[in-house]
Amino acid sequence: MVATLSVGGIVTAAAGGTRTLSIAFTSSDGSAISGFGIVNTLALPAGWSGPSNFTCALVSAGSGCVLNLTFNPKVVGSGTLTLDYVFVDNATMPTTGGSVTITYAATANNNVVAAASPTGQVNAVAGDSQSVSVNFTTDDGNAATNLALTTDLTALPAGWSSMASGLSCAIVSTGSGCQLALTYAPTGAARGTLTLNYGFTDDSGTAKTGVLNIPYAATSQGSVVAAASPAGQINAIEKTGGQAVAITFTTDDGKPASGLYVTSDLAALATGWSSASKGFSCGSVSTGNGCQLHLTYAPAALASGTLTLNYAYSEGGAPMAGSLNVAYAATTDDNVVATASPMGQINAVVGAGAQAVSVTFTTDDARPATALQVTSSPTSGLAALPAGWSSVDSSFACSGLSTGSGCQLPLMYVPSAAGSGTLTLNYSYMNNAGADKTGTVSIAYRATTNDNIVGTPSLTPVDVMVGSRTTVTVNFTTDDMNPASNFSLTSDLAALTNGWSSAAGSLACLAVSTGTGCQLSLTYAPMAADTGMLSLTFSYNDNSGTLKTGSVTIPYMASP
Repeated sequence: MVATLSVGGIVTAAAGGTRTLSIAFTSSDGSAISGFGIVNTLALPAGWSGPSNFTCALVSAGSGCVLNLTFNPKVVGSGTLTLDYVFVDNATMPTTGGSVTITYAATANNNVVAAASPTGQVNAVAGDSQSVSVNFTTDDGNAATNLALTTDLTALPAGWSSMASGLSCAIVSTGSGCQLALTYAPTGAARGTLTLNYGFTDDSGTAKTGVLNIPYAATSQGSVVAAASPAGQINAIEKTGGQAVAITFTTDDGKPASGLYVTSDLAALATGWSSASKGFSCGSVSTGNGCQLHLTYAPAALASGTLTLNYAYSEGGAPMAGSLNVAYAATTDDNVVATASPMGQINAVVGAGAQAVSVTFTTDDARPATALQVTSSPTSGLAALPAGWSSVDSSFACSGLSTGSGCQLPLMYVPSAAGSGTLTLNYSYMNNAGADKTGTVSIAYRATTNDNIVGTPSLTPVDVMVGSRTTVTVNFTTDDMNPASNFSLTSDLAALTNGWSSAAGSLACLAVSTGTGCQLSLTYAPMAADTGMLSLTFSYNDNSGTLKTGSVTIPYMASP
């Protein structure tokens, strides 16, 4: 017995996700093996599911004996699954069987995110310094490894420095165990964006990269500084309303400055940005929010960038200038789409184990959605699936999703009778724009049977007189009225003996079910007294696609 796994090496799946595994059992030399069965599918480890019993009456070459398993881990972990089996070899000798061992691991496809403190634009007065810390954590709390900063810390923009020559962290998860300390000590007025690039390995073993952009500005002592509200990156929904942004101007020492005005053209701001006024000025600036510019970010298309506002003012009668960088990005009113695997109609054979099906939920623009919940109907949940369908989850939800297979619902189709229908799953979610939405996925399914083709002679037994001529018609149908295919008579009709003959050289039928669509006409014209059995053999594919053979026997007698 040879067991071939559809997945090589370690079988991995993200915690909360699903991975299907097929094991094809064949004989090593193509000779027939019978009485095959798995003896311990009822004792699968946590996260694994499959049929409660699995047997194959006949095992040879090909893929007629396939066990389908589903790995749906709930938590991160690893282990080994061993399946023991028994069989009767082609010498009809019962064996103690064998086993197949599967190593598995549950991971989480997480990301390392970097956050700077203080948030937003880093402001510093020329001649002074501002400490900045960058903290690296994972977005799900599970560990990532091998984080390394790829930006050269000896080649930072003017004014920026670090006591460290580089940064590497063997493990990154939560807290402040992986942190980079920076200092911004400008010697003169400046503005720009500090970009930090880094690489890491997520907890599924995949190499990934990340980037953090820190806008900064340097002013002189007694300068006017600007701050945006909301702080940090400004996000707004594409083609849907806008995000109001307030820019507040104050002095860094609390002493008043005068004659402030924005020198940037407010009528020609970055795409998506606008101002209700064509110009902006304040006669006096000190503390508080008495000098505030109101802007709106209403993007018409997906985009991101940095808005730069330049301004001028007077400090002690001397002309001064400053600037503010505001990072922004457009989001979308996206949708969650559900994709079933295998694709198309789900087919399963009655009494031949389970068909594993997974439904993967992703967004149509690769941007995140949240709070997804799945039900088979608005009120009944997954407990009211159609006959034959089941799920290891009585309910299913994903707190967040975008691309990949992190949000995947495992299903199993184990029909008890032939039939067909459509499984409809309803789901709700909150999209990237914060709107509550719903969706539906429909999965067509059909249960087939391991049926047989039988041949029925129009006359049996055939009892005739010597010298007579009798026509016998053999009608081929299936024993359950479900279709079989690729019927072919394998007996040589040109080599029939003892008075039997056929005008047909062969017989082949593309499909066989009920009726008289597949018939063979024979003639019995004995020239001497005789008795015997006429045997005709044939091959076909049954309703499940399995190659089979059969025969029909016609007893006959010729009397003087």
